[in-house]
Amino acid sequence: MSSGRFLIDATDSRFLTADNADVVAFIRVANPFAHTDVGSLVFDAARRIDGAHAYCPSVASCAYVVLHTASYRIVAIAYHRRELAVRLNASARAEAIAAGHQLAPAIGSDWVNIDPWPAEPTRTQQSPLDWMARAFAEAALSEH
Repeated sequence: MSSGRFLIDATDSRFLTADNADVVAFIRVANPFAHTDVGSLVFDAARRIDGAHAYCPSVASCAYVVLHTASYRIVAIAYHRRELAVRLNASARAEAIAAGHQLAPAIGSDWVNIDPWPAEPTRTQQSPLDWMARAFAEAALSEH
């Protein structure tokens, strides 16, 4: 990918759906790149969550990385140096906020930024993989 191009132009058209309108609009505006550390969390989640897939429009350029279902519904996105956002239903969002995570209004009302490496993790704290698995399970249920 050459400099000066927008990542949305390199994004697979199967992601350009009504279900993904919020996160696609974010990608269009923010043109987000992802540090390999945070991007690797999403690739790892895709290997560990049955049925999940990871996608990056340009690995060589360190573009954003998404976790998605077989029908291309995006459920998580890694971007910038350490940002990891997941799409959650209302009760899971409330739980994430209570756990100290932040809403991600730049992406959409269903999105929460999960701290991938909290400064003071607790034994009961859910891992980034746990949150991505939960987001994936919610999306997979809604597709059936």
